[in-house]
Amino acid sequence: MRSYTDSWSPSIAVVIWRMFALLLLAALWFMGDAGTEGFVLVFALAILAIARWRFSLPSWTTLVDQILCMSIIPYWPEAGFGLALPLFETMLAGKPLFSLPILAALVIGYVDPDLPLLLMLVQASFAGWIVFCWSKQIHQYRLEADQERRDRYELEILKGELLMANVQTAQLAELRERHRISQKLHDEVGHELTAALLAFQAFETLWRENDPQAEDMFAQAQMRLSRSALELRETVHNMQPVQAIGIRSLEEICRNFKAMPVQLQIYGDTSRIAAHLWVILNACLKEALTNAVRHSKAKHVEVSLDVNEHIVRLSVQNDGVLDSSSLPGTGLRNLRQRAQAAGGSISTNTSSGFQLVCVLPMEKEGIR
Repeated sequence: MRSYTDSWSPSIAVVIWRMFALLLLAALWFMGDAGTEGFVLVFALAILAIARWRFSLPSWTTLVDQILCMSIIPYWPEAGFGLALPLFETMLAGKPLFSLPILAALVIGYVDPDLPLLLMLVQASFAGWIVFCWSKQIHQYRLEADQERRDRYELEILKGELLMANVQTAQLAELRERHRISQKLHDEVGHELTAALLAFQAFETLWRENDPQAEDMFAQAQMRLSRSALELRETVHNMQPVQAIGIRSLEEICRNFKAMPVQLQIYGDTSRIAAHLWVILNACLKEALTNAVRHSKAKHVEVSLDVNEHIVRLSVQNDGVLDSSSLPGTGLRNLRQRAQAAGGSISTNTSSGFQLVCVLPMEKEGIR
């Protein structure tokens, strides 16, 4: 809501001052004994004032106002008050040098420097300079505000690019891990299995020929098989992550949350969810559980994870009452950006308690 002071602007102040000066000059003409010359001067100055209100006239046009006033002064001395208008305009434009003819007219006595006229001219120059500084300050504020908006926009773009880079890094890490495992299986387990196969084939040939070396060859084949089984167990053991991942991480978060009961329901094949999507799902679950404690005064939380061939949907619903004045915090905004970087979305519903829903697209091809 705009305040009373916000409705004021330099342009309004300028219009008011011009009207005041013209009305004063018109009043002097009306109350005095000036003839047509006075009326022509007031009319011409009014036309110039309207032109400056509608268009941006150059500063040198104030010389026209001054020439008009000084040409009428011999016939109507009060026309000196009209010099306040060009004096105000020169100060308003930040071009005080264009007011030198006025100063010269006062110095040489072409204009009678009586006290009311001097007060009017001082007031005009002071008002023009104040409005000039006011306009300059507002212009500077607008430039800073525009620069701040541009910086925020560029920062949002940069954050989106960083989130996208994180997703791509996670996918690349999975590819590298798969490549490492395949090399391990090929170089060690595969080698031993091939050697065992060749040993069994040699054993079969020797056994059919009743060769006494068949028994040794059978023992070598068994040793190769045992060694390959050992390599396979070590490879599988090394593949186990130190921290829980996938659905185990989701279950662990729910199990370790002691503030209130959490009911977790899972539908679909969770093994199809990519590793980088689990990172987002875990973060959403943690954020929703934390908000349930901090903001909603909930007593129970229901978590459901639905997986189909197209999307994975995580819903976290609590039975609390959310304060109507609560606004989305930084955590929720960051989660929305992370979900958008992965092609998904996050929505909330406060009609019954507080519900956070995260929907992410499943990858049809590539790594999982």
